[in-house]
Amino acid sequence: MNRERFWMLLALTCAALSLIVYRPNACTTFLFLLVLSGCLTIRVKKDLLKLGLFSALFFGYIFLDHATLVKQRNMPVGEGCYELVVQPDDFSVNEEGIVRGKAKLARGMPVYFSYRAKNQKSLDDFLMDDGPLNLSANGELKRIVPATNLFQFDWVAFMESKHITHQIVVRDVSVKAARPSNPLQACFFQLRTWHARAETWTNSLPNPFGNYTKALLLGGKADELYEENPKISELGLVHLFSLSGLHVGFLLAAVSWFGQRLRIFKEMTSVFQAVALPMFYLFTGSPPVLVRAVVAGEARLVKESYGTVIDSQVIWAWSLLGGLIVTPQILLTLGGQLSFALTLAVTMGKDLNYWQKGLFLSSVTFPIIMAWQSTWNCWQSVANILAVPIFSSLVLPVVLLGLCLGWVPGVLSLSNVIVWLFDRAVYCLGMLPGNVVLGAFSWPVLIVLFTIPFCFLYQRRLVKVGLTVSWCLLLSGSLLAVRFNRQGEFTTFDIGQGDAAVLIEPMKHSVTVFDTGGKVIFGHTRKMNLRKKAPAKGSDEAERQKEEKKKEGLARSVIVPYLHARGVSKIDTLSLSHQDQDHIGDARVILECFKVNQLVMPAGMVDGSAFKKKIQPYLRRTKVIEATDKVKVENCPLRVLYPFNKGEEKNEDSLAWGGAVGGRVFFTAGDLDKAGEKKLAGVQPAFHPEVVKFGHHGSKTASSAVVFAKWKPKIGIVSAGRNSRYGHPHQATLDTAAKYHMIVYSTQRQGMLRYVYVKNHGHFEVTLKHDPTGP
Repeated sequence: MNRERFWMLLALTCAALSLIVYRPNACTTFLFLLVLSGCLTIRVKKDLLKLGLFSALFFGYIFLDHATLVKQRNMPVGEGCYELVVQPDDFSVNEEGIVRGKAKLARGMPVYFSYRAKNQKSLDDFLMDDGPLNLSANGELKRIVPATNLFQFDWVAFMESKHITHQIVVRDVSVKAARPSNPLQACFFQLRTWHARAETWTNSLPNPFGNYTKALLLGGKADELYEENPKISELGLVHLFSLSGLHVGFLLAAVSWFGQRLRIFKEMTSVFQAVALPMFYLFTGSPPVLVRAVVAGEARLVKESYGTVIDSQVIWAWSLLGGLIVTPQILLTLGGQLSFALTLAVTMGKDLNYWQKGLFLSSVTFPIIMAWQSTWNCWQSVANILAVPIFSSLVLPVVLLGLCLGWVPGVLSLSNVIVWLFDRAVYCLGMLPGNVVLGAFSWPVLIVLFTIPFCFLYQRRLVKVGLTVSWCLLLSGSLLAVRFNRQGEFTTFDIGQGDAAVLIEPMKHSVTVFDTGGKVIFGHTRKMNLRKKAPAKGSDEAERQKEEKKKEGLARSVIVPYLHARGVSKIDTLSLSHQDQDHIGDARVILECFKVNQLVMPAGMVDGSAFKKKIQPYLRRTKVIEATDKVKVENCPLRVLYPFNKGEEKNEDSLAWGGAVGGRVFFTAGDLDKAGEKKLAGVQPAFHPEVVKFGHHGSKTASSAVVFAKWKPKIGIVSAGRNSRYGHPHQATLDTAAKYHMIVYSTQRQGMLRYVYVKNHGHFEVTLKHDPTGP
């Protein structure tokens, strides 16, 4: 057995073991069995024994790591005083005085912490020094809340990949400079301090040059970069801005160039490069995806220095093993999957020409991106083919030269112009029509779509044609399966304190969204002085977009991903029950992300300030319908039951809908009060809903006991935030439900609530089995 195959099988076996240990499910089990079947083809017993021994050692390593993680998950929570050590580049502050980031408890356990500064002085305590800090914090230690909606970003899984399972909500804190306990820790503290100073210094640079410098050379968070230009992520160019082999290769080349100019012996330059790589890794905050590039860089240095023949696939296998040892869950992150998949594709497709390689890389990344999101920009392939060479040969050198020679008059401005031109070109390409909603594919389909491009290599022409046809047929079949789904659903989103639901009829015959939720802000938002940590201002449009996003609730992270996963790109009817922020605050997000045919509101709402400020500017070609019970809304399975006349957009004027869905009669009415319910029941005596969404989030102002005595509903739905400051749902509402033996589903305890049906038969599904804030 050759060396290349052995190391590849060992790396893939360890990868499969890590997946099945940390995320046991049908997909990871299948991948493990697939890799195991490949290992069993080894005919040489000695090689099989070595493979088994190394795999067993790795399994023992990750088993202990997983056991530690499980023990950490189950540690007691509650109020207390906690000693924390915070690195200066591991936390962020905003102008509202909120400090949040990663820290370590005294015993070494990593946690996430958040603190709202009471005044400028308490915020200045965090800004007084640019070195590591010791925090004596009084607060509550609790588990990180998991994703409570389907297709919502899983914050728990992401944080656990960093070995963080808990967060501390700090109320009072004492801050002082941290002191190292040994020389090694002193060196580590100094590197992180330099990194924090460098990040702070980039805030004084003009944008987009400053954002590019922070992301490309310092490994800093690229949030500001993506806010300024969201098309970078939409076009799949995020990998260019994540520290990787591209940056490490550039760093090694730069060191080699300077060594030659300074006439330093090549051997000394190689030693300096070998030491610089791990130092660079520590300096940038030890990002997991950088491990692969560091290991690969060190292997190439050995290869060049000693003339050792090391195959590129062996280097890839070593880098994967190194990444798994440092971060065992690296392949459970999007960054890790893209990093290793792309480098493997580059390694195996080295004989392809320029355009073939671009298409090959796009076909490899397509199923990975589809596993994390349900949209695909058709310009991604073109963007990567054109951007990668420009980025590596122009943008990276310009950023480095601008950084080194910024003191020379005109150099910094010229560098910023060049970076701006590249940034605008990406933005303009992303603005072209081509962002397509595909829907969520099943994991077997994604695995096959990922595997076929690799099988395509080194095959005869006829086989390549067959594989291409198979890939296209599988993709087309998956798209049809999403589009023509026989199931319908009435889904209530868990969007905190607010209300939002969607009714999708079978075969996408119609899609109706009821309210959108929204961020409710209490009191005046104060602004504090961030001193040098304040990021540089972007363009006026970028600043406006940033301010708009601060006002958003959870629609962009909850409603939009879910509808995209269901293959929804067009909404037939958007219903807004009344003017309250927690019902219509995120209407802008829905109107921007989807084509909305008609907007239905209670008659009189168009005259209010809420409509004119929050909705009207974003309508585009959406038809507005002012509804009463006399209005027939086309292409909507429910009918308007209330109001009877034009109102003043108050709670008592809320829009009420009712009708049959999947064999049950539903009723939903925003914040309609008891008086409105009684009027409706009097005018509609034959209406008897089986499923009722409690009005006003379960408040005692709604859900009239008199009306429920007539209706006798069987199931109640509560849409309210956890630890609601309003006390929703009120005990009086729950008592009314208990009196009539209703089954009550609540987003507080069970997350997203789905009524799934086929024809006239359906059932309820919940996302969580218990309250996520519980023990």
